[in-house]
Amino acid sequence: MSPKQESLKDLIKSEASGSEPCVKNVKFTVPAEVVDREINSMVKEFAKFAQVPGFRPGKTPTAIIRNRFMPRIESETMKNFYTAAFEKVGEGKDKLDVVSYSFPQTEPQKLEAGKEYSFSIVFNVVPEIKLPNYKGIKLNTVETMIPDSRLDEEIKKLRELYGDFSKIDGPAAKGDMVKISYKADYQAPAETAGKLKQLLETPETWAWMSDPEIIPGINKVLEGVSTGKECPLEADFPADFREKEIAGKKIRYSIKVLEIQRRMPVSSDEDLMKKLNAKDMDELRTRLKTSLEFQEKQKADGENRKLALDKIIAEVGDFALPPAVLAEAEQKEFRMIATREVKKESDVEKFKTDKEKFLAEAKKSAVERMRRYFILRKIAQAENITVEKDEFDSHIHGISSYYGVKEKDFRSQIESSGGMEDLHMDMLMGKVAEFIVKNADTSK
Repeated sequence: MSPKQESLKDLIKSEASGSEPCVKNVKFTVPAEVVDREINSMVKEFAKFAQVPGFRPGKTPTAIIRNRFMPRIESETMKNFYTAAFEKVGEGKDKLDVVSYSFPQTEPQKLEAGKEYSFSIVFNVVPEIKLPNYKGIKLNTVETMIPDSRLDEEIKKLRELYGDFSKIDGPAAKGDMVKISYKADYQAPAETAGKLKQLLETPETWAWMSDPEIIPGINKVLEGVSTGKECPLEADFPADFREKEIAGKKIRYSIKVLEIQRRMPVSSDEDLMKKLNAKDMDELRTRLKTSLEFQEKQKADGENRKLALDKIIAEVGDFALPPAVLAEAEQKEFRMIATREVKKESDVEKFKTDKEKFLAEAKKSAVERMRRYFILRKIAQAENITVEKDEFDSHIHGISSYYGVKEKDFRSQIESSGGMEDLHMDMLMGKVAEFIVKNADTSK
């Protein structure tokens, strides 16, 4: 077979080197005659469509094409070399299972006719893992029996949840709604915005005795009061309070209780069934039982998934992780920790002080996550477990509907943040975990 008949990937020579686990440095060499062949082929492609004054498309002499478009011809030719290189490492008995790649930070060789062309790519590849027996793992039997006493408790909660607020004299307690008037001793500037004015003085407003408080410390002051009671409050506004004018200040208030309302449980079965659209109490109890059984099964399945994965991961033992992939995972974990810890401006300095602790936490979390990922990934390959496009699309649709955003906008946001791959990975890991639990031994 002549060189012209062979595919580019078969003509490129490759040589792997490096002793670092999960890293392969591969040097690719394109022979001089193949370089000439590919350049000539690209010249012909350009000649088919090039717009050159004085010539019809496809009729421009190749010498003019070369002279006019050579930089672009060389660029497109090199792209073909790189594509062929990736095809080459992904095939054959020595194929690499690549998870990431990079190019060495060196000046690339100039492509020249009549000379061989060489380039290198550093591949991060999957670690070598010897899987234990992941089928038939001994797990706890899922019990979903819901006793009548549990149903009675749930119905009691529903009576309280769907109750209506009624006026009482007091004393006020947590969860009550208290109508109050108040005035602060702080004199705000004349140009103060309406929201701040209302925060300093109002003739009538409702305070729900639950978080968040409308004024710092007001719930404690109102607890135990009765209608008509007047009480003082010294509010200590935090330094990061939303209204900058009073942030970090202590302000005294004079408060008067105008009315107290409390949610009263639904007393009659008829009213409760009407609010919950139930035919009778038996139907309501059946619905509750089904819902609670589902919740208990979900909880038990989650515990079993964790138990099964912990057993498998422990049996696999330690193994090297691809350094570039691990570094990226550590950065993601660190960003998540930063989002968790830094809620306001005053948290920034504390976060900087504890940075080393958080970096160590990020590294530990990243190692655990990557170990779990590569183990489950190998099981997925062994069992041909995949996430189909319709499954992924349905998952995206479900998440966007849950958060009340347009699916198109959600996709755009996830893609721009680089989260599509993570979302796909989490779905795949979930399917593998379900497979392991489904094939577990749950006999007593």
